Amino acid sequence: MHIYAATLKRKIMDYIVNHWGMLLGGAFLGFFVGMLTALFGAGGGFIVTPALNIFLGLNMNLAVGTSAFQVMGASSFSLYHRLDKRFMGIRVALFTGIGIPVGAYLGVFLVQMMKSQGQWQFGGKTIDPVNVILLSIFAVFLLLIGGWLLFDNFYLRRHHDGDDSDHVGMLKRFAIAPLLKFRTIPAGDFSVPVLVGLGLFTGFLSGLLGIGGGVIMMPMLFYMVGQETKYATQTSTMLVLLSGAFSSIFHAIDHNINYTLAIVLIIGAFFGTKLGSIIHDKISAKSIRKYFAFVVLAAWLLVIFKLIKIVFVSP
Repeated sequence: MHIYAATLKRKIMDYIVNHWGMLLGGAFLGFFVGMLTALFGAGGGFIVTPALNIFLGLNMNLAVGTSAFQVMGASSFSLYHRLDKRFMGIRVALFTGIGIPVGAYLGVFLVQMMKSQGQWQFGGKTIDPVNVILLSIFAVFLLLIGGWLLFDNFYLRRHHDGDDSDHVGMLKRFAIAPLLKFRTIPAGDFSVPVLVGLGLFTGFLSGLLGIGGGVIMMPMLFYMVGQETKYATQTSTMLVLLSGAFSSIFHAIDHNINYTLAIVLIIGAFFGTKLGSIIHDKISAKSIRKYFAFVVLAAWLLVIFKLIKIVFVSP
């Protein structure tokens, strides 16, 4: 037993020495993303996935699975620090969460289909189609979200100082039975099937891109469902945890997770969520939406840089 423990310790130390740069980078990345998780209700997968690919050199399928695992851990810590004692938003999260497992499975299945494709030839270069396709989807997705947040907060709502607690979600008009009253949706009864559909879409993005869905869920809960921003971030974190957990299970089955790096990311996230929770309680709801827009667009620039490097820059 003593010999086994000594051998295991030596292997761990050798791994740390040989991969200290990747582990240190993962710890800092986890801290930053943990802070974003607590601040915006986003799991941070929209940053972790491209960052793992761009800075730490993981293939996109491995980056997606590792990111999903990290999202699960970071959102768990965030809920621990920030969960409202009244459990505000939990009923919205529960009904939305019904659609997440099916959506996550479909997203992971699509990644597996892309992995089975052959290599592409472009301009004399051999290109991995998984990297190009997933990064391209990421780029369009992030640009749409970030652009809309900037347009809405700096133009449409430029004269609104509050949280617009009386605003009506865009999907309120789809009164598909059954309808229920939710404490965090001030406009009135909301359709349960619509919430399930949103969960299906969120789960699909989680499985496909390795994100918890918070990057779209927080704006979706505010603009489409009609939740107030403070409650939307809390509900989003609950859903991010759920989607990250299911995506992690499916990616683990397909061997798409670097567990050592994922654990380092989660350790960093533990400390980052503490700082994010403190900041979240000190700034306004409007400021949260504004800052979130810039974070999303920064992630978009990272993805565009990587795509250009893959397609046009010689290896």
